[in-house]
Amino acid sequence: MGAYNIFCAGASMENLPARRVKNLFFNVFDNARNEKAISATRRMVAYATPDFTMLDSSGYQIFTAEAKGKSLTFDPRLPLIMTKHHFNIAPSHVVEAACNIQPQIMTGLDFPIRKLSKKEDREREYLYKVQFNAEWAKQTARLREQRCPNIEFFLPIQVYSLSDLEHFLTLIEGIRYDGLSMPVRNLGPSGIALFLLRFFQMGITKAHILGSTSFPRIAVGAFFARHYFEWLSLDSTSWRKGAEYLTFLDPGNLTAKSTADDSLIDEDSPIVCECPFCRDRSFSFLRSLPYSDKVAFLRSHNFWVTEKVGNDLYANAGDLFTFEKFLRSRGLRTKGIDDLVECLWLIDFYKDEDINVLKTLLKIAA
Repeated sequence: MGAYNIFCAGASMENLPARRVKNLFFNVFDNARNEKAISATRRMVAYATPDFTMLDSSGYQIFTAEAKGKSLTFDPRLPLIMTKHHFNIAPSHVVEAACNIQPQIMTGLDFPIRKLSKKEDREREYLYKVQFNAEWAKQTARLREQRCPNIEFFLPIQVYSLSDLEHFLTLIEGIRYDGLSMPVRNLGPSGIALFLLRFFQMGITKAHILGSTSFPRIAVGAFFARHYFEWLSLDSTSWRKGAEYLTFLDPGNLTAKSTADDSLIDEDSPIVCECPFCRDRSFSFLRSLPYSDKVAFLRSHNFWVTEKVGNDLYANAGDLFTFEKFLRSRGLRTKGIDDLVECLWLIDFYKDEDINVLKTLLKIAA
């Protein structure tokens, strides 16, 4: 039974969802780009007193820069650059950032793969970017050993398939790392479960799932943390981004409900939520707040319920009968829960078999 943590990503002193935040997730550009950013990050850590901090390498920023057609360079001789037309970062910048803000965990620099539909396009994308990712993994591992060996190193995985995973790990064989970090924009819950099981089969028991805290994905993470992993974590900015659009996350299943003035909502109904921000409040109270206060309220509520859902799922994942009953009690559509439950039963039954058996059973093109 391992640790299960949900990290608060995209936070600053101006938008922290609570006075005390257990897990803070940083990225190089927002939190360690220069002395001003480093100082602000240190102040936030001192104020929020987190149990764990984690530094991402800013792969998402590379992803968006590429999508916008910016000039991408990876030159360690240049400073960190993120302008309208130019983006520069290198493994040395990531390690320097880790040295400056001292997180417990850092991820290596990665060149994110895009979401592509055609198999031949995916193959071309993977083969192009794996050249960067393999070399950067080696460089980051070496620099981390030299400069901050006290910080755990999670290796980022940018792959479309299990065969890509095997190929990438062959390319970086021999480097030392503590766990894996994987984005899931190309995967559904069953695909995530398949990769997590393969990590476990390979003897890897620490992992981070990047940028997603939807209910099914949190459920998959909770099951694996409870039964397979020493450490499993997720991060998300949905608590903050949703609040900016006046979105209220359901405390039971994290489905989004609009609280904007034109939304259909019974203003006189009480907010059925255990969080300290909603207690004895109604939606009419929420509607009456000025926009900035409303956003602050929703940020706090949204992150609190996200953490609570993660804790509840973990607590009820002791056996699959109990977990299935709990999942079905949360009011989500039956088809989604049916698929998730079937996936977890298959994972549990075939966990010691060749991973391709499960891949076939789950009908996943991974």
